[in-house]
Amino acid sequence: MTRALVIGRRRKGRNIGRVVSEVRSLLRAGGWKVDSEVVVRKRQLQRSTAKAVKAGCDVVVAVGGDGAVVRVASALAETRVALGIIPTGTGNLFAENLKIPHGSAQATRTVLTGRTRRVDLGRVAVDGTDHVFAVACGIGFDAEVMAATGTGQKLRWGKLAYLANALGQTGTIRNVPHEITLDGVVTKTEAAQVFIANFGKMLPVIEPRRPIRADDGLLDVIVVRASGPLPGLLASWEAMRQTDLGESSGGHVFRAQAREVRIETQPSRLVEADGNTVGKTPIVVSILPAALRVIVPKK
Repeated sequence: MTRALVIGRRRKGRNIGRVVSEVRSLLRAGGWKVDSEVVVRKRQLQRSTAKAVKAGCDVVVAVGGDGAVVRVASALAETRVALGIIPTGTGNLFAENLKIPHGSAQATRTVLTGRTRRVDLGRVAVDGTDHVFAVACGIGFDAEVMAATGTGQKLRWGKLAYLANALGQTGTIRNVPHEITLDGVVTKTEAAQVFIANFGKMLPVIEPRRPIRADDGLLDVIVVRASGPLPGLLASWEAMRQTDLGESSGGHVFRAQAREVRIETQPSRLVEADGNTVGKTPIVVSILPAALRVIVPKK
């Protein structure tokens, strides 16, 4: 019999407790032995997940948005225990990249009937602390947008809240000096934005043409150069359309792959990991190859 823990974090304006109860009931109806827990603080997600691993659980099912799901994933990294996802957040980019359906009933059916896939995770060291991410780490403009998007905006407008703040902050787009070290090779360049990606869909509705694989043991690095609103939009379009590594045809984007990425900037820049601001540069980002078992749809 499969043993599972269903866990979520209580959030204002979201019925996390109700969804946790629904998922627990559906899994039990499917023949699983299930415990559940709704916590208050982020760190409790990791602690409770670690306890479930020690207790011999086979699956931990995370109910929540990217922040909660990745907290659970970080505690499951490099263990035999699989992650199930019930997406209830604003972006839900991790679930979208894995094609996990929205709606607690459909997502729970995926947990019951899906297959286990191994994916890489990223780890960013910033301000003396390590943070695990599943989708991407961003330095610069996108981190500023994430920081400006409050909980109330997300509850009211959903993904449109990110777009509204992005449009409102285009005037702040500007290049600053970056020193980027890719697997020991140092490059100095100007950049407005750097993405270090594990999955392709790093922002709502946006995905680059060149595929980004989450199971190749590599991080994809996208460096965008632009100053001002219009150049910023043109450079972003160029980044999405680029199909090869190296410099883009327009010269505003550079793409590479690496196992370890070090970034220093002058001045320091804000850093986000999976939509949550985690500190400021300098940072060191590394790959955790095939670190997570996650349940995804069979097809």
